[in-house]
Amino acid sequence: MKNIKKIMISTFLIILLANAAFGFAGMGGNASNTTGPQGAINQIDLNNTTESDQDIIMVQHLIEVDAVQLKAENKLLIRETLIFKNIGIKNFNGSLRTWLPDGSKDISLSISEMMTGGGTIPINYSQDGNIISWNAVKQSSTLPFLYVVEYTVIQNVSGTNTESYSKKFAVPTFISYRYVENPAIGSAIVIKITKQQGDTVKFSDENGNEVVATATDDKGGIFRFSSPQFRELNVEISGSSLAPAGTQSNTVYGGIWTSTILVIVIGILIILIISYPFIKKKLKLGENDDKSRETETTEIIDDEKEEESSEAASDDTYENFEGKNVKELGDIKKELLSSIKDLEKKYESGDLLDEEYEDTRKSYQDKLKEVDKRLKKMG
Repeated sequence: MKNIKKIMISTFLIILLANAAFGFAGMGGNASNTTGPQGAINQIDLNNTTESDQDIIMVQHLIEVDAVQLKAENKLLIRETLIFKNIGIKNFNGSLRTWLPDGSKDISLSISEMMTGGGTIPINYSQDGNIISWNAVKQSSTLPFLYVVEYTVIQNVSGTNTESYSKKFAVPTFISYRYVENPAIGSAIVIKITKQQGDTVKFSDENGNEVVATATDDKGGIFRFSSPQFRELNVEISGSSLAPAGTQSNTVYGGIWTSTILVIVIGILIILIISYPFIKKKLKLGENDDKSRETETTEIIDDEKEEESSEAASDDTYENFEGKNVKELGDIKKELLSSIKDLEKKYESGDLLDEEYEDTRKSYQDKLKEVDKRLKKMG
């Protein structure tokens, strides 16, 4: 899409240098100036305006057909960019129109002034069946405006691996714009197809006759039609059923392979997170020399023995609070507080897992609550 914008900006620069006569009110080739001081738009001169479609021609119509982005939703994403020219001697002040295929959804219409960075401004439109129409924007700039229509087209699920899109350029009584190629900007109709590698594209007219593009850029998926004679263009995008090497099979297996790698990476991360306390402890031990490790190991063993004996004694003490006097309960409370303090130190040093720390701490706190409850009753 960025490449298309670059091409369009370059094209518009050529337009500006070669021909300043495009567009509607306010552009070089029109009879009156629509801008006042400091760029303000003057009131429309009704005596110098026309609503005749005969004064309007299409100098370029870009249609981008994306068969990849919404493929999972079984939809084509369409973006049309239309450049009109007023060949009349009066300013055009009527409605512009275009035809959309059956089943078009998510329709949006916007306007973008040439060579202003590609920004678009939404505008309102009305719809009558397949026809959408909007009022031509009276502008203060001497540069022509682009009208951009975006929509999606639902595809019929037939199992043929084929997607299709139709565009009518001339509809009796509604649309009768003439497509006239201008040497300054190139072909009147440009089709850009975004498709999967290996897919083929075929064009046909309203009578089913095959249509061949005037110029083709296979790498960019761009097809140009100079001064087209057809009134309707049908686009058929067919997938390769044989899936040769480097096309569909590679895409499928490549996606599976990518998913497999992602699962493996996530699995490794989960293992590392679970193993972190053990790894941290090992790294801490490895930073000390042999003597320090022996000393630390001895201290750990002593602490574990002391803890086991303390916990065993404490458990025996805590199991039965009945018959304890105030002094005995006070001593038990001190032991519990000391045990909680020792537990906090071990956890901070990385010697305990989160789950082990939480369970032991909860056990101490439950017993402490029971002691406080009994002390409160005893006054």
